[in-house]
Amino acid sequence: MWGADSFNDGAGMNRLITAANFVHSNMPQGAITPIRAPAGDAWDVAAFVVSQPRPNKPGLEKDFRPRTEPVDTPYGPYLDGFGTAQHKYGPFAPIRATLPVESQR
Repeated sequence: MWGADSFNDGAGMNRLITAANFVHSNMPQGAITPIRAPAGDAWDVAAFVVSQPRPNKPGLEKDFRPRTEPVDTPYGPYLDGFGTAQHKYGPFAPIRATLPVESQR
């Protein structure tokens, strides 16, 4: 889940929304009935996982053109005035509110 052999800091799973959706859809594993972990628990687990150290991907600043990256992209450059911590952990609604309608995610 983290450390030298885990996904790198540029991977989609390193984005909080992606990780929380994955955790929420897959917890608890092996349940006989379609019981899902509460969404808040999934967000907490995902935030814990993405906060752990992982390998660095060189050139992250070139992954997205500014203002086109998903709101939970945990690396810049950011042109919206919000910092890395808010882009990594939220709240995301204020970031979304600054985006043109066609690029809101």
